[in-house]
Amino acid sequence: MSRLAKRVITIPPTVEISLSSQKVLVRGPAGKNELLLHPEIEVIREAEKIWVKSPNLALTGTFNSLIYNLIWGVDKGYRMSLEVKGVGYKVSLRNGELELSVGKSHLDYVSIPCELQVELKSNRIIITGSDKQRVFEFANHIRVLRPPSIYKKNKGIYFLGEEKNLKLRSGKTLRK
Repeated sequence: MSRLAKRVITIPPTVEISLSSQKVLVRGPAGKNELLLHPEIEVIREAEKIWVKSPNLALTGTFNSLIYNLIWGVDKGYRMSLEVKGVGYKVSLRNGELELSVGKSHLDYVSIPCELQVELKSNRIIITGSDKQRVFEFANHIRVLRPPSIYKKNKGIYFLGEEKNLKLRSGKTLRK
């Protein structure tokens, strides 16, 4: 049996949860989110605790984690940082869009979703929001514009701390 399926989720005092048969609505200091439930899922609430029941254990563990992420997101929020590294690589914020100059012949424009906040600090992009999936999806969307180079360090868009884990490849060599 999945250990996540057995996990009981405690609700912080700053978070409000309303349950119905089809969805879970969560409100907190960082925003509000909702989750549509699978027909086989039953969410049970007793005082300040929630748990998920279903005959399908895989669904139980999945929805347990999704509800936990919703509660964490509206209580504390999620944050993702990206670093833009490279000669001449620049990022600026204009009219609700990120303007990226990352070594192409043109500028890349990325519109910021209304539920996310983006902050720029020199070469660092900080994305915050209450929905984990949207924060990480948006961060990856930006990173795909110029992924880290596998041949040379300090070139591309990195997740914060990712540079340490990358393995560089050697370039081609001439045969004689």
